[in-house]
Amino acid sequence: MSSSASTPILQIITIPHRPTPTSAEIDQELAPALSILTGAPGLVAAWKGRRHEDKYTILLLLLWSDLSASRSFFTSPSYNDFNRVAQPALRGRKITWQQHAPAGQWDLSDLAHLRSVIESPCVEVALTKVVEGGVAGYYDGFRRVVSKVLDAEPGCDGWWISPLIENPQDQLLLINWKSHSAHHEVFERRPGFQQCIDTLKDYYAEFVIPTHVVELSPLFGSLP
Repeated sequence: MSSSASTPILQIITIPHRPTPTSAEIDQELAPALSILTGAPGLVAAWKGRRHEDKYTILLLLLWSDLSASRSFFTSPSYNDFNRVAQPALRGRKITWQQHAPAGQWDLSDLAHLRSVIESPCVEVALTKVVEGGVAGYYDGFRRVVSKVLDAEPGCDGWWISPLIENPQDQLLLINWKSHSAHHEVFERRPGFQQCIDTLKDYYAEFVIPTHVVELSPLFGSLP
């Protein structure tokens, strides 16, 4: 693998907005903060969606030119401005942004796979904590079984996986589903789902509880 210092970095930001009557109100309240963010040097592209499980929670997917670009923004006065103007919409809730993963380092996380996930009506976000020493076995099982099951699943149109920079034992798995029900109502009833669980279960440090991003749309830039 190449150094993450020169590799594009995908970051996930979770913004727990206060409950509002309409999504338009959320967009209006967050617009000043997002304007600051999209002006950050080194930001290549950004997408915004909402969490299916909580329609008031906004998720941002950011692609940075490299890790230093993200670190520069989140340690700069601009992030202080971003956080300050976002606070009235949060009502004391905290933004989560410490999730970075290299994009394009190898075959499981290349930009082609990322592109297949970004263009999605429903993205499953599964942060998988792997047992100590089990990452190599986890990747082997994913390549041999899970990737093939997902590629053959009619309701799945792509996937992407990469280790978190904050802790490489933790894996960020994104899966493109045609809908939320295509995952939970259809796929989880198929034999392939159990094949995936049986292949990877010994590598899970804890049970994976995924979330889903819907209404994902471009906010800034585009994939290279």
